Amino acid sequence: MKVFNKFEEGLSFVFKLITAVALFVQMFIVFLGVIMRYCFSSPQPWIDELSAYLLVVITYLGGYVALRGDKMAGITFLRDSLPPGAKKALCVLGDLMMMVLLAAMAWYGYALCSSAAVINQRTPTLRIPIIVFYCLIPISGALMELCMINRLIAHICGTDVAVEEKGAYTE
Repeated sequence: MKVFNKFEEGLSFVFKLITAVALFVQMFIVFLGVIMRYCFSSPQPWIDELSAYLLVVITYLGGYVALRGDKMAGITFLRDSLPPGAKKALCVLGDLMMMVLLAAMAWYGYALCSSAAVINQRTPTLRIPIIVFYCLIPISGALMELCMINRLIAHICGTDVAVEEKGAYTE
């Protein structure tokens, strides 16, 4: 399990960096797009397209980073008010439901990426193969599934998931 945790930690660090760079680039090009559109009356269609695809990168890779770091949004007042046994059962049930959702995301994301329409498609302006962005769906789904398996095992064993976050944009 230590090897898997080390692997996850390294992957999380790399995805944090990619997400941070994508967010910075997105902020820069959106600012550039506003300047080009309103100051020079010359809108650039590639800016809107690239900004949308960077949002996809930020969403899927950032989702893995947030899940790994236990930073997902949640309403915990019900869980926190339960006795330890019921709390554990609720956490295990929630983890199992999340695993079903993530497995479906990975499975159908892979099916989507395998379709000829996606494999042969390119973005309209930049002409980047669309599969580059679509492949983030099954990859992040599978990685989040592995993260949830690790978390489920920790909940069943009664241990906390050790998350040592360091690197890009941490407190």
